This record gives sequence, C-alpha cells and structure tokens, in this order.
Amino acid sequence: MGMRILLWWLFFTALCIWVHSIWSGIDCFGPALLVLMHLKRFKEAAWLGPVWILVNEGAGSLAFGLSVLWIGGLILVFLILGMYLSSSNLLFVLTLSVLAGIWHIAVLSLMTMLQEQIVLTEHILFQGLQTALVFPVLWAIMLAAFKHWGQSGHVSS
Repeated sequence: MGMRILLWWLFFTALCIWVHSIWSGIDCFGPALLVLMHLKRFKEAAWLGPVWILVNEGAGSLAFGLSVLWIGGLILVFLILGMYLSSSNLLFVLTLSVLAGIWHIAVLSLMTMLQEQIVLTEHILFQGLQTALVFPVLWAIMLAAFKHWGQSGHVSS
C-alpha cells in the first residue's frame, strides 16, 4: 500500500471523527465500509473496519459492543440485500438506508436498555430517522470520493 493511500485514509478517518463530533448520532464509518464492499475493495475494508470500530467504541459513551453490533449488522444487511439487488441499484441504496435507520434504532434501544441508561424514545427514533435520511447522501459522497481520491495504483476499484 502506498503512502498516498495511507494518507488518504488517515485524512478520511479524521474527517469522519470531526463529523461525528459536530453531528451526534451520525456514523460515517458504517457507510464507508459498505461503499468499500460495494467497490469490492475487501482488503481495505478488512483493515479499516476494525480500526473504525475501535475509534467509534473509544469515542462513544456506551459500553463496548455498540459499534461491533452496528457495523456487523450493516454488513449482514448489505450481504443479504445484495442477494436480491445489485449494490449499484438505487433501490438497493434506498432500502439499505431505511434498514440502516431501523437497525440504528434497534441497536441503540438494546444497548441503552442493557446498560440501564434512560434515553428518550423520541431521541432514539430521531437518530434512526437521521441515519436513514443521511445514509444515501453519505453513500453518494463517499462513492465519488473513494473513486477519485481513495485509490492508489495498487488498489483496484
């Protein structure tokens, strides 16, 4: 892997952390991982996924496991949905976005309940709605960015 691609992913990760800090409840790493899978860049997904999970786990206020469930569930939904639709299909992205919003609600509800934290249901539902609405926008931006900047001569798209 070249220095250029490593610097790109460091920049991208820092940008995602910044977005997380200003827009609570929106995750950039999950969509990024799925876009890498869509582009069939599995080597990058394999090493970036654990890094991003650890970053999310360290930055979150809930006990360890939320990001593992969140990203693991997204990958599962991506794979199952991919059995029925092409990941380049707009219906795929929109369905994935809705399911990501639902999964966000489910994971947050489960983790707050297990940790006996009181979080308003409206807050969790709002975050799920935000996730569903922002997901396709993040997908489109990341797809364009990864194709343009996030490649090196050693990485196929």
